[in-house]
Amino acid sequence: MDRERLFMHISKMEADMNSMHEDLQTLKELAVRLVEENVTLHMEKEKYEKLHEEDETVEEDSFKGNTLNSIYEEGFHVCSVHFGTLRNGEDCLFCQGFLEHRGK
Repeated sequence: MDRERLFMHISKMEADMNSMHEDLQTLKELAVRLVEENVTLHMEKEKYEKLHEEDETVEEDSFKGNTLNSIYEEGFHVCSVHFGTLRNGEDCLFCQGFLEHRGK
């Protein structure tokens, strides 16, 4: 192999290596951006999961309270003293106290 061909071959390899180095840098930058985005998305996901859990707890508690209020409005006792028996149109202080306490 003569000198000129050898130098051309080395120059071509150098250009190829420079190109590969640029590609590697681009991939590295992309990987950094993807990792940062992934961390951000995980943090957002955790935040939304916490909010969703809190919403479910509030909905569950309000559903229980609304159900007891409905039962009381339909004329039944919801207090522990007379639970499930008819009120015969009379108000019950135990039921009202219980419902008021649950509403807080």
